[in-house]
Amino acid sequence: MRNVQLGVFGITLGMLGLWWNDGDAIAERGFFFGYTGMVWCVIFNQAFGGLLVAVVVKYADNILKGFATSFSIIVSTVTSIYLFGFHVDLLFTVGAGLVIGAVYMYSLPKAAPSSSSPSAASSPSSSSSPSSASSALNGGVEMEAFLPKDKARGVESPPLAVSITD
Repeated sequence: MRNVQLGVFGITLGMLGLWWNDGDAIAERGFFFGYTGMVWCVIFNQAFGGLLVAVVVKYADNILKGFATSFSIIVSTVTSIYLFGFHVDLLFTVGAGLVIGAVYMYSLPKAAPSSSSPSAASSPSSSSSPSSASSALNGGVEMEAFLPKDKARGVESPPLAVSITD
């Protein structure tokens, strides 16, 4: 549903920009004036790529998504070399390497939370980290990324109000 909402928003803004910049030319010659076979190939290629990304995101894991993104960069580069005479230079190589590295780092699994010692769990004042202290005060409920999670059940729970009195 979110993709449909974003698509409608994008189409609306695109049509407003099109009307603002080229409204008179479109009214005179029509919307599809100047579309060549190459333009249609680009349109269908982009549509197919979008559907392919949706399939990969839905049915693949993060590692496969990282490989697919890296592979698409390589295939696009090789295709651009043969079709458009693109020359790979140092700046492009560094940029492509950074993108592939970022995709790899983004798809890494989340680090496991550090386990606290039994003495830290029994005494909040002896704890050295604020998160373990708040976890002990909240009765085993850990606040992570603004979403409270119940450690025992592994499910989201409503936020707890904690008041400390001496």
